[in-house]
Amino acid sequence: MEQLDYRVVNFVHLLRVLGIRVSVAETLDAIKALTYADIASRIEVKAVLRATLLKNMDQLPLFEQAFQGFFSLPEEAQHRREQRQEQDQVQAEAIAQAEAELTYQGDQLDLSIEQKQLYNKLPEVEKKKIQGFLEKSSNGQRNGEKLDSNFKPIVENLVRGQLDYWKRLLGEEIPLFDVIPTGDEDLDELVREVTEDLRKNQGNYLYEDLKNIQDKDLDKVNNLIRKLTRRLASKISRRYHKSKRISQLDLRSTIRASLSYGGTLVNLKYKSKSKSKPRFLLLCDVSGSMARYASFVLQFIYGLSSVLKGIESFVFSEDLERVTDKFSRGSGFEQTMVEVMNKSGEWGGGTNLARALESMRRLYPALLTKDTVMIIVSDTKTLEVNRAVITLKAMSEGVKDVLWLNTLPRKQWGQHKGVQQFSRVAKMFECYTLSHLERIMSTQLK
Repeated sequence: MEQLDYRVVNFVHLLRVLGIRVSVAETLDAIKALTYADIASRIEVKAVLRATLLKNMDQLPLFEQAFQGFFSLPEEAQHRREQRQEQDQVQAEAIAQAEAELTYQGDQLDLSIEQKQLYNKLPEVEKKKIQGFLEKSSNGQRNGEKLDSNFKPIVENLVRGQLDYWKRLLGEEIPLFDVIPTGDEDLDELVREVTEDLRKNQGNYLYEDLKNIQDKDLDKVNNLIRKLTRRLASKISRRYHKSKRISQLDLRSTIRASLSYGGTLVNLKYKSKSKSKPRFLLLCDVSGSMARYASFVLQFIYGLSSVLKGIESFVFSEDLERVTDKFSRGSGFEQTMVEVMNKSGEWGGGTNLARALESMRRLYPALLTKDTVMIIVSDTKTLEVNRAVITLKAMSEGVKDVLWLNTLPRKQWGQHKGVQQFSRVAKMFECYTLSHLERIMSTQLK
């Protein structure tokens, strides 16, 4: 039985790595429930674990894939290990080849593992172009003298830019989950397999990068958003109800109730506070690369409007534009979004967050209160980053909280200085799927 307990704990760890929230109490419930099941029956074990560990049925495909991989036969696990070793060997050889070819004056370029892997996927003619550029740069001259090593960073940036271009062109996929390796090779391999299987399984819109969702799938995604927001609205609503726990004697109500008993204090009355709902201020980046994300986030937030009263919404690119009134006319969301996109002066422009934030402070100071939660949706790519950081810091001191939903995968954050700078004045969250968005809203709207 101890071995089974150990397996359940490890399975729970896998679920948590994949983003399924499981508490200690639920883990203990699962272990106890298994004592009443036939542990030789895979079907019973699966049913027990699903009933005790899974709360969100939208994560059922994730749970199913995790169970299938974790409780596989020993020979299947061994086969996975052998495949991983072969893949690691092939990958190591490919990276070594890339490092040998991507050099400037004999020194390796400072590129990430992912960039080196991408280089190896390029058509041979494109590899030759990059190699030719590096050779010319290494032997290049300026004012009759050979270029020195000081030009290496410039060369590296040009090569990175070319690889980023090919990444977009080839449609290189990013992982469904940005997870930190556990150090357990078998567990890490399971995570990779689960996410790959989910990606191959059509219709997993909960984990799909929002910018990759096709127009033909919009109806299904919109239905999923409505379903997610109804469930989340119910959860948030309960959060703000009056607590039933005894907190403080309500003397006035007690005296009033005692009158029917001749003044005897028989039925004590207590008062309990209900939490006050915060106000929400939403700022969506609708520049060229962000517009797709913004439309989904706006729909999600407005799906919570039954419990989140007083939502103020703005879009920004080169400046700020208020769109709250457009969503309060009673029209359907899709129709409203079409109107916003067609008539907006900001949709699809460049990005200057500093100017947008300054416009917010100047034109709408009454919205920046201690009850306000400011939600910014952006990839942090903007002009005048330092100016924007200074303005946002000043604004953050006058509001309840600043949540930044970053549509860049976490693994790319180190490549963008703006992420580090804005993280100092806002709570930064990875958010490019509906799964990310639901989890953030569920845990942060308190």
